[in-house]
Amino acid sequence: MTSDSALPGHTPVPVPAPWQLLEDASTVLAVHAHPDDESLSTGALLTSLVAAGTRVVLVTATRGEEGEIVPGSIPAQETRPLEEIREAEIDAATSALGIAERHWLGTAPALAPGAAPRRYRDSGMRWVREGLAGPSDSAGADSFSLRPLEDAVDDLVALLAHVRPDAVIGYDDEGTYGHPDHVRAHHVAVGACARTGVPLVEIASGGSTDPHIQWREHPGTAEAVHRAVDSYRTQLTVRDTSAEGIAIRHVGGQDDLVALRTGLHVRP
Repeated sequence: MTSDSALPGHTPVPVPAPWQLLEDASTVLAVHAHPDDESLSTGALLTSLVAAGTRVVLVTATRGEEGEIVPGSIPAQETRPLEEIREAEIDAATSALGIAERHWLGTAPALAPGAAPRRYRDSGMRWVREGLAGPSDSAGADSFSLRPLEDAVDDLVALLAHVRPDAVIGYDDEGTYGHPDHVRAHHVAVGACARTGVPLVEIASGGSTDPHIQWREHPGTAEAVHRAVDSYRTQLTVRDTSAEGIAIRHVGGQDDLVALRTGLHVRP
């Protein structure tokens, strides 16, 4: 990969490999779609960066309003709407991971100058086939995946100017499992990084045999990731913790493993 390769008269400058970018960064910004994504997709990575002294900032696009709810996870006497409950969950999760600074996309400072605050709603999802998600049939015009892409890019650019990260962490173009909000978050991160020149480090969706994925283990992160994941009791149930990761069951009944290692996608 190179930078400035499209500028006439400029000699392409090598871009460091993604793990080197993160090792050298003093500040990183992680871009996620919903509360819980930061813990499920990048919990071990983010807590290891924090432990290494890196300033880790999180921005989340939606409040997860369309998520299903684990039966019995919300007391009968609870009066808060789901989005407020999920805000409390993400506060607990980020605290467990050691993240001290987080933002909502569309709320200052993650808001384009002069724009009125905007709220990106969870798009929901449906399973197209096993392991692949698609957009919900009921997603409205205010959903993250259907609102104008440039609005979200403008908002993320504003946050980049405020945070001034050395690298952005985001999804690759598959968006982990194809959730429309994850895919949109990828395109938003790509657009904002292209405009500002901040390098984008992509969390790989592919399997361990893909030669374009570089994997690293994150020893010593199991306790923090367990506590973070367990904060999302409306969305999942923690079943076990082992050296490989945190075994969970999603609200829809799917068993999954929150791995204590991360693959970063290296573009050929």
